[in-house]
Amino acid sequence: MSKRLLAALLAVCLLGTAAPQSVASSLPAAAPQPCPAAPVLANADPWPDEQALPPGWLDEWPAPEQLDVPDRTAAQRAYGSAGLVAWPSILISVYLDEWNGAKWSEAGIAASRERLGLAVGWIREQCAAYGAAPRIWYDDGTPDSGLFYHQTYDGRFAGGEDSDESDDYYTAVEELCAELDTDALHERYGTSSVGFLFFLPVSGVSFTIVHYLEDANAYYHEYCTLYRYDAYSDAGTEESPAVYAHEILHLFGAADLYEGSADEYVTDSLSRYVERHWPGALMLDTYQANGGIRYDAVGKTLCPLTAYRLGLLTQLDELADWPDIGALPPGTFAADLRSARYYPYDSGAVAA
Repeated sequence: MSKRLLAALLAVCLLGTAAPQSVASSLPAAAPQPCPAAPVLANADPWPDEQALPPGWLDEWPAPEQLDVPDRTAAQRAYGSAGLVAWPSILISVYLDEWNGAKWSEAGIAASRERLGLAVGWIREQCAAYGAAPRIWYDDGTPDSGLFYHQTYDGRFAGGEDSDESDDYYTAVEELCAELDTDALHERYGTSSVGFLFFLPVSGVSFTIVHYLEDANAYYHEYCTLYRYDAYSDAGTEESPAVYAHEILHLFGAADLYEGSADEYVTDSLSRYVERHWPGALMLDTYQANGGIRYDAVGKTLCPLTAYRLGLLTQLDELADWPDIGALPPGTFAADLRSARYYPYDSGAVAA
């Protein structure tokens, strides 16, 4: 399994069977203005002096000229394509059918679109409680929005409890991301922060691929893979809006808070702390307090720890006991927390 796949943030979420409720939303008449709160990364050079590094530190870090990828800005090298949640951003939905296999129906797409609307609405509402007003554009069914695609994948999806898709799948979706991330789209919506949602019409465990600090110019595009059905539930149980919101927040820098999280700073003791103090945290799980699942709303909360990691807070009491929570710039991921020292950032309000 490649480094990129090991970096995937898997969200294991058991879902219920209630029918989804509809939600209405629309694209704004005017494109957003650039966000004035973008942080400045000082001396953000991903290729530090080798003399200051432990032996072997850069063995897996190719130089930019060795990569067949565009050179990115300092912020792009740190945050990846989706950026921060408080910046204007675009979510592009791509529904993939299997060649001569499972396919999306119009009804299935409509139901998925409704759940996406609930998820984005919840993210906006939760961020508002922290003083931020994110502008997120997504496929709500508006014709010619440029945010909806329905295509055929030349193969079959693995899905299942492992959701270990083939190398062909990852290559195909990364190529699609690069193809769909256009200057025309940036100009239309007034932002270059773009995340991708790939919807697969089979059963699986939804996951997100994020950009790491060590990736620098490489693996820039960030995307969610969202299965129609949950692999751990009864047959025909569809993913919920809570799962959609959980995965989308990964794009903006939110980590899994449950035990076994792939993020280095999320220790078992921290997970148990979250369970005691913020049992309704979405990044902990997608269940309701009674163990049930909602399809008409995201009945969870955006806890202060996640808000801090998203850049919505600049102070967090829990840093005294778990200082590694603050080791990385808000909204970023890294395979090793030591990587953060090569990305100095403004410690002031990121999203205010």
